[in-house]
Amino acid sequence: MASSQTLVAIAELSDADKAAVLLQVDRLLASSHFRNSRRYSDFLRFVVTKTAEGHADILKERTIGIEVFGREPTFDTSGDSIVRVAAAEVRKRIAQYYQEEGHEHELRVDLPSGSYVAHFRRPETLTPAIVMLPESSPSIEPNTGTYEKRRRIVPLRWKVSAIVATSLVLLTLAASFVLRVRSDTGINRFWGPVFESSTPVIICVGTVEPSHISKDFRNRFTVQMANSVNGLEEPPATTPQLPDWPAVTWIDAVELARIAEMLSRHDKTAVLRSSENATLADLRAGPVILLGVLENTWSLRLVSNLRFHPRMDFASQKMWIEDSQHPERKGWSAPWGIAYSDTHDDYALVTRTRDPLSGQISVEIGGLGLHASQAAAEFITNPIYMKSLSDSLHDPNRNVQIVLKINVIKGEASPPQVVAENYW
Repeated sequence: MASSQTLVAIAELSDADKAAVLLQVDRLLASSHFRNSRRYSDFLRFVVTKTAEGHADILKERTIGIEVFGREPTFDTSGDSIVRVAAAEVRKRIAQYYQEEGHEHELRVDLPSGSYVAHFRRPETLTPAIVMLPESSPSIEPNTGTYEKRRRIVPLRWKVSAIVATSLVLLTLAASFVLRVRSDTGINRFWGPVFESSTPVIICVGTVEPSHISKDFRNRFTVQMANSVNGLEEPPATTPQLPDWPAVTWIDAVELARIAEMLSRHDKTAVLRSSENATLADLRAGPVILLGVLENTWSLRLVSNLRFHPRMDFASQKMWIEDSQHPERKGWSAPWGIAYSDTHDDYALVTRTRDPLSGQISVEIGGLGLHASQAAAEFITNPIYMKSLSDSLHDPNRNVQIVLKINVIKGEASPPQVVAENYW
């Protein structure tokens, strides 16, 4: 081992070491950062497996392009950047995973910049998760070449490997239990009123007509849509015309999966509704989580009279989050129909209230654009972000609104930043 943290003698990893590495990769791939992306999951598993097996020499851009992404052997690596883009995204997602509370004591898997060879580091505060076994034990006489002495050494090394593997499992279980409690404490700051309810949780997802997500998406910004968002008229009562109507956007589906997984971990039953078929009786039955702001008619009704609410302007084709105390400010804005990969700032709104209409706890989550919607769901399910908010969250009877800003550069979104909070 070249240092106390990084394993460079990959070929010397024992079976127990390799098992620990592959177990950690399974944890990464099961997380919300990877489980919804087959491309990035396949990339990470391939480079880690080849590294752990001692085949780091084959981890070149062309090989990965062929083996992972199905490129032809003659593909132009200078013109086709799929491997480099995937590596950058995987590095970002690995960093996000280890930034979350509950993962700091796990074995660290890294993909250093400029390389496709994985590095593994043991956590600093626990007993080493990977132990490089010496070629011979100091307590045993030097090998003289006789068969009997070699036979005594080999079983001992296997016993040490077994002890290391068993210790790793026990440490992992113990750390997971302790960190689960700590993580739950952070999440409970916001979600406590929802978790404490004895009734199922309604998840109401905003929907769009399939025609709204076609090639002429930008042309679907209408005066009626702006008036509906601005509270000047009721959202239109539409009738399904197509067999696949209504549709849920991909980002809302990702949000739904993330929140449903969190509720499941806290033994909460979720009932799914679309914004078009949810009724007031549904909202009165228990806590409700409303996904989407602009496309969710119930979200629009519930937040329109609060301090922070969405607004749209047909003339300028812009949308923004308005502060009713400072309506002249329109900096929290984004252009309508912006492409997912464009460079711009995006904004999201998170609200938790005791809704006077239904009498139940209501949580609204949504963004102006796709990046903001995805970041809002990540923010609201991450205990680290919850810790950054005011201690007022501890009071389940207080309402809260949070405005988030997301910097987007060439399709890459930064972690969400809190730009405003309001408690009452």
